[in-house]
Amino acid sequence: MANRIDRDERIDLTPLLEVLANRFRPRDDQEAYELIVGACQEAQRLYGWVPPEAAQAIADHLGVTINRVYGLLTFYADFRTEPPGKHFLWLCHGAACYVMGSSRLIELLRDRHQLVDHGVSLDGELTLHVFNGCLGVCDLAPVIQVDHHEYWGRLTPERLEAAIEALKRGDRLEDADGTAG
Repeated sequence: MANRIDRDERIDLTPLLEVLANRFRPRDDQEAYELIVGACQEAQRLYGWVPPEAAQAIADHLGVTINRVYGLLTFYADFRTEPPGKHFLWLCHGAACYVMGSSRLIELLRDRHQLVDHGVSLDGELTLHVFNGCLGVCDLAPVIQVDHHEYWGRLTPERLEAAIEALKRGDRLEDADGTAG
């Protein structure tokens, strides 16, 4: 994600418009529909979410309705239509993590960090996404993926809280195996 942009900030569409012009040139209506998801992924990569202005720019560029764009944005769970927090937490809630206590972690995050709509904390530091599938690291259950690359595992509520406070301070975190992450 290049820039985190709050809902109230003005969106600079220039980078998105350049990407759309260079990489998203549909030959017909069918191809335009097929390019919506990729264009939305580019917007989310650039802004951290898909702002309304970006969704409209995508619709205009591809010659599709804004409803078609929002239909896909709201269908796929990976798209965000609200500004994310500074750090993204992907909490595994698959079978192994559930058995090992992921529900307690969800409660802790929602209660202590005051998560509101779309899983963003009131202080804007965290976005929580509960993944009801499996992240594939069951030996570390319960586990959270942080900022799309680092895993914290074998979490207890106390260990998770300490890690989040370190993350907010910008301290280097230890991964689940105790090695620098």
